[in-house]
Amino acid sequence: MTSEAYVFIDGLEDSPIICGFFKLNTQTGRGEFNYGKSYLARSDAFALDPLHLPLQPGIVSYSANKGVFGVLSDAGADSWGRKLILSLHNTKPKNELEFLLAGSGYGVGALVFSLSRSASKHKANKNTLADLALLDQAKDDLLANKAISQEAKKAFEFGQSMGGARPKTSVKIDEKLYLAKFNRQDDLFNLARAEHGAMRMANELGIRTANTRIHETENGDVLLVERFDVSDDLPTHHFLSANSLLQKPKVAISDLATYYSYGELAEFIRHHTGEFAADATELYKRMVFNVFIGNTDDHSRNHAFLYHFAGQTWRMSPAYDITPINNSKQHGIGLGDDGRYASIDNLLSQAKRFGLNKAQATKIIAEVESYTRQWPTHFKRFANISDVDIKRLESVIPHIS
Repeated sequence: MTSEAYVFIDGLEDSPIICGFFKLNTQTGRGEFNYGKSYLARSDAFALDPLHLPLQPGIVSYSANKGVFGVLSDAGADSWGRKLILSLHNTKPKNELEFLLAGSGYGVGALVFSLSRSASKHKANKNTLADLALLDQAKDDLLANKAISQEAKKAFEFGQSMGGARPKTSVKIDEKLYLAKFNRQDDLFNLARAEHGAMRMANELGIRTANTRIHETENGDVLLVERFDVSDDLPTHHFLSANSLLQKPKVAISDLATYYSYGELAEFIRHHTGEFAADATELYKRMVFNVFIGNTDDHSRNHAFLYHFAGQTWRMSPAYDITPINNSKQHGIGLGDDGRYASIDNLLSQAKRFGLNKAQATKIIAEVESYTRQWPTHFKRFANISDVDIKRLESVIPHIS
């Protein structure tokens, strides 16, 4: 069976413009993409993925990720979004491309999909702060596979393609768009406040982060993460996750010390952005902070690069998902020569890939370690974390040597 769709970019003009055509053979698991001639002729045309989809004519084939190019999947739904799509739509998607079509226009970044070459239009978010109490209550029913109201279904639609496993949606506040992330009843601690505290700590360390705030509802706390890829209801950036850049059919253990790693992201910064010194140093600091705060969920979907339409340049995105997870010291991607394992020696082992010498890297580690050691004080100051949750977090945030 073959599925086909046109791929559009929203934000370059008032309405989405067609950039290419994607065909998926679901039997062979092979996808094919080709840029449109009209798009290639534009002065503002850019590669959706400089590594896997360079800006050039002709068909590009792809067999990883069930045939769907990673950059296309970035605009689609992950586990929570798929649960929503299956709950909200009477006609269920039968393959990966149909999932993209079902969530088109509601995802992160600028890509939208359509069966027609002239039938793609921008979708505006309609949720407000007033909707959060209803959504926070309804998300528990969704997680338990219970029925929810049509009103809640429509409101949740705006979060169906935001990715990740946690319950979430989008909400507009004072003309700014936010990702609203809900707690779950089975959370060990208040994750909304813990993430807010960790994000504020990262920002105070000089790491660029998405703006976050806590909104309290009758049903609990909601974390609001300001979207950095949109302005005035229109995308301002194209979004490319590290997952798309690092994607390969199978990741071997040896890849964690070389290809599937923070160091490889630093190499992308070196070759494809104009901010190597600043961004590579910041990426190193992010890696170190993730280690000391216990954010072992630092997998490749939680790192990204943005193509700025106005500046026509790539840059590493602000951090958007930093949360204490556990003290396993096993991270989502490789940290150094010893792969995913969190240790000071491993953090130092590939500092050169970030443009740092050992003395510079050691100084960053010492700064982050000293600051993070006071995490209970920072969490209380930034997020008003309860004493009970501080006690629970003590078993989550690791001791690194």
